[in-house]
Amino acid sequence: YLSAHGEVPKTSLLATVPVSVHDNTRRREGANKVSALFARLGTDIAEPLRRLTEVAVSNRNAKEHQKAVPADTLQDWAEFAAARTFGLAVRAYAGLRLAERHKVVHNLVISNVPGPPFPLYFMGARIDALIPLGPVFHGAGLNITVMSNNGRIHVGVIACRDAMADVTDLAERFPQALAELSEAVRH
Repeated sequence: YLSAHGEVPKTSLLATVPVSVHDNTRRREGANKVSALFARLGTDIAEPLRRLTEVAVSNRNAKEHQKAVPADTLQDWAEFAAARTFGLAVRAYAGLRLAERHKVVHNLVISNVPGPPFPLYFMGARIDALIPLGPVFHGAGLNITVMSNNGRIHVGVIACRDAMADVTDLAERFPQALAELSEAVRH
């Protein structure tokens, strides 16, 4: 997608990846149990197998760094800062258009949500797909979320129109990119 649009960056795109920390937290039931890690996507590497290898190494390192910070640290900080203060900060960030004035921390959000390995039904009708949705952020307006359902995966791609005018073009390139990776791994 980036090559076709003449937008291959000199350095790798960086994704924020939500990570469940349910088993690593002291939080009470019902509390949010998600942290995040940053993952380099290797978008600056043309060869698929080399890109996959670099992404695997980078993600392994990111997971180690993420594990080094206790799961409750971010939540402890969030409890210290009042929700109203955080909301004001977010509105100020957007209102002052700060994302347009400096480099964003991440380029997109990528998430994987394991769904049930068995069929689901709603009012007697079988649910054939769970099409996921996820957030987009000011300055990083692309979200790719994968969700499984009954042994199949479904991909939801959402983008800010200003950041990506034709998100369908990106989504339609997934099968070709997966085929290239499969071919590279076989050889």
